[in-house]
Amino acid sequence: MPNWADCEMSVVLPSKNADKFENLFLERDSENNKEKERYFARCFKHYSERENNKHGLTRLFIHFDAAWSLNSCMVDGYPQESEGKCPTLEDVCKEMNVIRLSAHSREPGLEFEEQMLYSSENGFFYDSRDMYCEPCYDFLDEDESLEEGAEM
Repeated sequence: MPNWADCEMSVVLPSKNADKFENLFLERDSENNKEKERYFARCFKHYSERENNKHGLTRLFIHFDAAWSLNSCMVDGYPQESEGKCPTLEDVCKEMNVIRLSAHSREPGLEFEEQMLYSSENGFFYDSRDMYCEPCYDFLDEDESLEEGAEM
């Protein structure tokens, strides 16, 4: 069973390609995925928001889960093993004339986070790092105590 990365993505692209891009994400209801011939591997959309401008551009904001990591689902792993059904994010960005994209994931189980950036000027960038310590995940161990000799 995979760990799940909680992911957010913002992408600016020509409005004529917005539906095609958004449809690459799998739906939670597997019935809606049966007809998909092409999709981002193991990336399940929670919701999306859309804004358009008068110049024919759309900004999509997509919140989704990725099995294991953004890297394994959109960069290196499933796309190479899918016999063409699961494209890489970089290939999709070039194909759909994406102007810019930013994505971030958090995987608290293995404690890492990822960042992906794409721009039509600079190309694709991916990075991963250990997550910074977050106060909400600190806890008091039942056996935790002051060291011997320390005053209370």
